[in-house]
Amino acid sequence: MSWCIRKGNTGRSQHFNSEPVQTCVAGVYQNLSDMSLLVKAIARLNAVQLVARSLFIEERLQGNLDFTSLSPSLAEIATKREALQQAITEAADGGRTATAKREQRRRELKLALDALAGDVVSQVGDDTEKILDAGFFVRSNSRTQEGPPTPLKLRARISDHVGEARLDWATTRNAVLFVVEHNAVSPDVIEAWVQVAETTRIKHVVRGLASAKEHWFRVRAIGSVGKSPWSDVARTLVR
Repeated sequence: MSWCIRKGNTGRSQHFNSEPVQTCVAGVYQNLSDMSLLVKAIARLNAVQLVARSLFIEERLQGNLDFTSLSPSLAEIATKREALQQAITEAADGGRTATAKREQRRRELKLALDALAGDVVSQVGDDTEKILDAGFFVRSNSRTQEGPPTPLKLRARISDHVGEARLDWATTRNAVLFVVEHNAVSPDVIEAWVQVAETTRIKHVVRGLASAKEHWFRVRAIGSVGKSPWSDVARTLVR
């Protein structure tokens, strides 16, 4: 467990459990506002998107030999992510108490991921390759580097299974991650686009779709220096 020191109202130093917004001694991790290397996009994610991001980060860190000891641990992250998943399910039917619980669990997972990001940076410094391997995005001070181009050849195909669509697209230069969005209304209705996945692969199966309807999809690439425009829209009928 990491510990921090701060000055209380009495001027004396006080010890307390580490929080991601505080500065810790001995280089355990620094205030996240000082970590200009990281792209801090977690705060803008809704509950479902945050679960997807957490799963992606957990997958990248699992068995990663560059990060054999983490604070918080992957087990602690998984516990908070599972609590948020449960809260999302409970809030599906509405209700102010369930919705408030979901938002509380979202904040708890966000703080844990922020703390994890701080620990990752404290261990590897400005080694952007290792930070990317850990599942976090980084900024670049180089203006000569290129961001990823628009993903091409996106295809959406009907699946043999009910409620599924199979997507694939071409390899994209400088991409470290792909974001997949779904639209069940019309591609022209901007507010109907919803993020359904983040993946490092160039194919994905979207599940839980309404049957006997057309569905639209688009993909964008995320690189170490930015993100691409959205791909052309692909559509398919779902069983």
